[in-house]
Amino acid sequence: MSIGDMNMADLIGLLLGFAFTIFIFSYILGDNYLFRLVTHIFIGAAAGYASIVTLYNVILPQLVFPFLDGSRDELFLAVSLLIPSILLLAKISPRTSKLGNPAVAILVGIGAAAAIGGAIFGAVFPQTSAAIVSFETNNFINGAILLVGTLSTLVYFQFGVRQAKTQPAKTTQIVKVIGWIGKIFIAVTFGALFAGVYVAALTALIERFHFLWTFIKEYVLPALLG
Repeated sequence: MSIGDMNMADLIGLLLGFAFTIFIFSYILGDNYLFRLVTHIFIGAAAGYASIVTLYNVILPQLVFPFLDGSRDELFLAVSLLIPSILLLAKISPRTSKLGNPAVAILVGIGAAAAIGGAIFGAVFPQTSAAIVSFETNNFINGAILLVGTLSTLVYFQFGVRQAKTQPAKTTQIVKVIGWIGKIFIAVTFGALFAGVYVAALTALIERFHFLWTFIKEYVLPALLG
């Protein structure tokens, strides 16, 4: 397909994709206005998308529609949500910011509870269950490695020390050794995570180079060669 056979929307999208990719790669030469322009467009598009999603999935169904045609229970829930929302807007002005503190406290409390619950039910319990299952299936080596890694990592992040009356506080030798083993597991984990991020970034880079080559080969060269 040549450029002349494409409709206007596809053509504009293709040209913008090509131009934005070149602008992003221009960062290799240093920070410049083209790179900043593209990053600002991406951030603006992401902010606009998040705003639209919030409007149609939260504000309208939770705060607007119940007042129009909702039941009494839905109306009561909408009012209970509307009051903290209005108080949260009071944080805009320093004079009225104290009115928004209760709403902020509710948000922080819910966020902390969700984070703790996610850590317990999404990490601690599954990790414990995986260690138990590893021993139950007679896979002793894997289970032992998993158990040692978990316990030594937890020990590495403990900051309790022993303090004598005539000596400064210090960590016991056994805790230092176990913490050093946990440090090795942490380093291996971070290395694996970095490798995953690097592979993902490399995959995106290869895809962009393939897009540029395809664009030049299928559209630019035919146009230049007539």
